[in-house]
Amino acid sequence: MISGVAIAFIAQFFIALSLVIDKIFFNDTEGKGVITYVFWISILSCFGFVLVFFGFEIPSAKGLLWSMVAACSFFAMLLSYYKVISIGEVTEAVPVVGGFAPLATFFISMVFYPKSMNEAEIIGFSLLVVAGFILFFADIKNIKIVLPWTLLAAFFIGLTNISEKYAFDNTANFVTAFVLMKGFTFVLGLSMLLFPSLKKEIFSRSQGTKKKWRVLYFVNRAIAGTGSFLIFYAIKLEKHPSIIEAVNGSRYIIVFVLAFILSRFLPELISESFKGFRFVLKFLATLLIFIALAGLGLQRHYESIADISYSDVHWGVTFSELMTEQLKIPTDDTLIAIIKELKPSGIRLVAYWDRIEKDIGHYDFKNLDRQMNICRSYNVPVILAIGQRVPRWPECHIPLWADSKKDLLRYLKEVVERYKSYSNLKYWQLENEPYLLFGECPPTDENLIKKELELVKSLDKEHQIIMTDGGEFGDWYRASSLADIFGTTLYRKVYNRFFGEIIYPLTPEFYMLKKDIVTFLSGKKNQEFIIIELGAEPWTYRQIYEMTVEEQIDSFTIDDFKENINYALKTKFTTCYLWGCEWWFYLKTKGYSQYWDFACEIFSKGKSAPKR
Repeated sequence: MISGVAIAFIAQFFIALSLVIDKIFFNDTEGKGVITYVFWISILSCFGFVLVFFGFEIPSAKGLLWSMVAACSFFAMLLSYYKVISIGEVTEAVPVVGGFAPLATFFISMVFYPKSMNEAEIIGFSLLVVAGFILFFADIKNIKIVLPWTLLAAFFIGLTNISEKYAFDNTANFVTAFVLMKGFTFVLGLSMLLFPSLKKEIFSRSQGTKKKWRVLYFVNRAIAGTGSFLIFYAIKLEKHPSIIEAVNGSRYIIVFVLAFILSRFLPELISESFKGFRFVLKFLATLLIFIALAGLGLQRHYESIADISYSDVHWGVTFSELMTEQLKIPTDDTLIAIIKELKPSGIRLVAYWDRIEKDIGHYDFKNLDRQMNICRSYNVPVILAIGQRVPRWPECHIPLWADSKKDLLRYLKEVVERYKSYSNLKYWQLENEPYLLFGECPPTDENLIKKELELVKSLDKEHQIIMTDGGEFGDWYRASSLADIFGTTLYRKVYNRFFGEIIYPLTPEFYMLKKDIVTFLSGKKNQEFIIIELGAEPWTYRQIYEMTVEEQIDSFTIDDFKENINYALKTKFTTCYLWGCEWWFYLKTKGYSQYWDFACEIFSKGKSAPKR
């Protein structure tokens, strides 16, 4: 289904073309005739009555009232808007829509239609507003004359959008609201004839208009009407009216091109300024508008993809013996409880180099053997993370004696040979976010990573290899291009040493967009993308085991947990490994079982959840 943003964008072509033609008319009348112009626009609204035969229903009192308010506001907007066009250049009127109008719509909507925008909408909206202001102050010559009419037009545009949205929401269907609003606009136009001075001006100017301009005028009204109809429909589809109003800034791109062409080749019709610094500002604003529109369009596209639920996802966990020891809970008992009570569809285990090979050439696999065997006894698939950089702080777990360039490949060979025949081994994970600048680690050595990859593939041709990257700051491309499967981290509430505790200002659609971009660049159309690490435990300037239980719960509440799960579902990724299961178990032993119970609920509904 086409989005409201896309329809609004198409509408701008018709409206922009109409505005340029309007300016040609005003040039011919030396800027006069706004009253006559608005009169005929209102009268031609009667063509909207045609839709009466396509689903019109008797409206409610509230629907009738809001339709009337919308029509009155639209009528006032026409008067002030065309006054701006008549005073200056056509590229002075467009920024009214591109800058002031979205701002007015937003503030009015906060009073009448209180729905918050998400992060992507705020960014796109802000770019369009900034672009509109740049255009306005780049072009204005008679600012003292134009500004009052500009602000008035912006106010009525905002009020029109909000009241139109209310009209649509309080009538049976789109046709009913549209016909009502066009009908009231027609009546307002006729009412102008009740005033003798207005009546005289309207008919004297209409009779004095050249025949060729009359024909063009009515053709232009058809063009404007098409754009207006599409805007109506876009507002009907969109949940937030200010987004549609912000998209109106795109008409500047078309007006800019048309005005430039006409000024260059037919200066007798229209003349606009396209020189020096003004041209640079116009170009910058156009670029901002393009970026904002592209972002809003992509946001709408990904939002339109069908939602998924718990039952569509393979839910797994990451388990770390290191974390159980730091929390002072029994490693094996915790792992068994996770398997028997949570019933994850998979577990990511970790091979810590500094624990397995404390002395060069002497390997101690007993802890990892026990974990692998416990998972195998319960038939739980395992992703085994191997390498020098693996999950849990300080990220790199390199023995003090070791030189990675000399010793890492030898160690990897031992690990792969030992576990490749395990029946429950599902994937290898080679290194953990190797391209992310995080943790106490040596600089990334891409040549070494490629050698690791070649070694593991040569030793085990049966199991695929996962490589991972940071969800927010990682480029994904390097890891994805090397791996069979790509895994992203996903964190929401984090701690930053400069800003303290923050929530990343990203929408779930960001991850889908990033996935599609990387898939396009890598050429791996069928590559699987998974969430390898969904944050579900506290992240502060201290480690969890350095905090009291109360501080832990305050830092990451059960509501934070639920919100992160819902956020992950909106990314539409169908495999998700949660991060924090050891902490949930620890809290349970302290009498706080709500995190554990919620995790049980999630996993019990998951796709292919083991039944034991």
